[in-house]
This record gives sequence, C-alpha cells and structure tokens, in this order.
Amino acid sequence: MATTATPWIGSEANKLYLQSGQFSATLKTSLDVSGVDSFTTGISWDGTNTPWTGRTGDKLYLQSGQFAATLKTSLDVNAVEVVPQGISWDGTNTPWVGSFSAKLYLQSGQFAATLKTSLGVTGVDTASTGISWDGTNTPWIGAVADKLYLQSGQFSATLKTSLEVKGVDSAVTGISWDGTNTPWTGRQADKLYLQSGQFAATLKTSLGVGVSIDNNPRDICTDDVDSRVGVGLPPTINLVMAPYVST
Repeated sequence: MATTATPWIGSEANKLYLQSGQFSATLKTSLDVSGVDSFTTGISWDGTNTPWTGRTGDKLYLQSGQFAATLKTSLDVNAVEVVPQGISWDGTNTPWVGSFSAKLYLQSGQFAATLKTSLGVTGVDTASTGISWDGTNTPWIGAVADKLYLQSGQFSATLKTSLEVKGVDSAVTGISWDGTNTPWTGRQADKLYLQSGQFAATLKTSLGVGVSIDNNPRDICTDDVDSRVGVGLPPTINLVMAPYVST
C-alpha cells in the first residue's frame, strides 16, 4: 500500500498528530498527551499502536491506535539516556535515539528493559534527534550538521551515505522512510518534508505546520509499515538464460 496518512509529533502543544497523505493540509486527528509527558519528542507506528517518546519522564510510550487515549505501556530509560528523542519499530524491536549521549539504541520488544545494542555517533554528529528502520539499514538525523544519515544495519559503524539539508531547514529533528522516499521534520521553518530516496537532493514536497497546528514539529513516520520495513517486497531474481540451440 501507499502512504495514506502521516503520523507526526509536536512539542509545543505536546500532541500526537495524524496528517492526511504526504502531506495534505487536512489534519485527520490528534491527541493531547501533555498529561502523560510535557515534552514530546518522537513518534512511530507499528501497524496497531503508536510508539512515542517524552523528555519530561525520559520514557518510551506505547499509545493505543491512532490515537486512543489508552496508554498501553511505557519504559523509563533515564538510566540509559536523559534526552530520548526519535523512536521507530522494526517489526520485533524498538530503535530509538538519544541526543545527550548521541547514540542509536535498540530496545527489546515494546518495551522490555533489555537494551539489545547501541552505537555512539559522536564522530558523525553530536546531536542525534531522529531514527527509523528500512528493513536493512538505519536512517537517522543529526541536528548539529543538519544532515540525514543512513547507517548500515542495527547498528554497524559503517555510514552508508548522508545528505546535508541545512539549506532547507537549519533545525532538523525527525526522520522516517516510506519504502521510496524519506519523510523528515524541521523546526526552523516548522515543516514536514519529503526527500527523494535515501537521499537524493530533490525535495519532493513540504507542508508548513507552524501557527495553524504546532510550532515545534519533532518527529514523523508513515502509516505504511510494510513498505517502511520492507515486508512483502519481491525477492531479487537473477535470470540465467540457457544458450539458444537451433533445431
């Protein structure tokens, strides 16, 4: 399926938002979670529920649906990271990122206390703010260099590629992947962006969400989980042609 709606999160109103398409001006729904955490930072979608993060409680949260008021579970990660930012879902575990330690984290399930692995990225960018998973590699975003990054696997030290976007927005925050293009967010212009591929310089579209909705967009995802994590893609087939024999 193609993306039909775009979950994103804003920290001015501390709300979870569901924007129509990629991106129409229609806001389909929203949920105020300020009673749970007063500094919302990250959001994703697992096909059933909505993972999100908050810096007041230093927690990973799992909200029912898109979006019911029911908070299904949460996990305090303060002992690991005091500034949790972006969050994602890989079909089994929970990638998330912290900007205080500048690390990519992989938390078991949704959410066990087991931290499966982590990778420090201070040599690349000292303020990692967003993260996703494309089925093979890890897109993430850094707010010091204002770049989109693609890290090999979960997580090798190999940086596959990057793209500087500070000419578009100088306060980058969140990132995702829709199977074809890269949604990301920026706080300087208060916009949702859609970058071509992983990562071409072509900016396909954008939508301003400041003033009318939230002046502090922090993270973004897609409602098409299967395309994001590479489920159902046809396998690569190498065809070997038999030699032609005349008869």
